[in-house]
Amino acid sequence: MSMTIGLADAKARLSELISRVESGERILIARNGEPVAELRAIKPVSDAEMVERIRALAKRVEKRNRGSRPWPPDGQSLRDVAHERHRF
Repeated sequence: MSMTIGLADAKARLSELISRVESGERILIARNGEPVAELRAIKPVSDAEMVERIRALAKRVEKRNRGSRPWPPDGQSLRDVAHERHRF
């Protein structure tokens, strides 16, 4: 089930709309009668699924580079690469 609501009404009723989205409803937000955004529930991703997605991405990057560069670089973990240049 979905509903369309104007932008001004959506701003005024955001908490209510979020509750409806959490219960499975999809809500379109319109500006001047034209849909411009959609509110919908998000599907949580498990840690294991996220790791698998990162590994699949690493394989695609390596394939695109035609094996010229290993990824992640030798001696580094995915975490090391993700946090490169971060200050702790």
